Amino acid sequence: MSETGAAIVSGSEVRSGGCLCGKVRFTVIGPVDDPHICACKDCAKRSGAPFQWWLGFPISGLEWTGAEPTWFDTHPGKTARGFCPDCGSHIAALDYDHEGDSVIGILATALDRHDTDPALIPTNLNRLPKAAPWLAQGS
Repeated sequence: MSETGAAIVSGSEVRSGGCLCGKVRFTVIGPVDDPHICACKDCAKRSGAPFQWWLGFPISGLEWTGAEPTWFDTHPGKTARGFCPDCGSHIAALDYDHEGDSVIGILATALDRHDTDPALIPTNLNRLPKAAPWLAQGS
């Protein structure tokens, strides 16, 4: 286990996570892709917060180790969002046109050690103009 909480297996990082009640569990192997915060209206409405913190991982490195989430077509025929059917925790996003080593979006807060892993620090803020207006105000 590295000091960040990500295990290293044969040169690949391994992270685990799941929902609040523990029914949905997963492991992802591979590098973090595009750690970002999204402030679009869909993320805000679904989460009840002004934004969500997303991470990409190679879909080939994803294994559901507990129950698989229930999927909701956020954008029918294009994108689905995964959540726990018992506790309602938001877990993942998946585009239907994924192929091969495409990426699955995982919410950073679904990872067990999201607070200690520097690879998860967001590198951009998507859709800030669509965010709650008070987010753009200085303090």
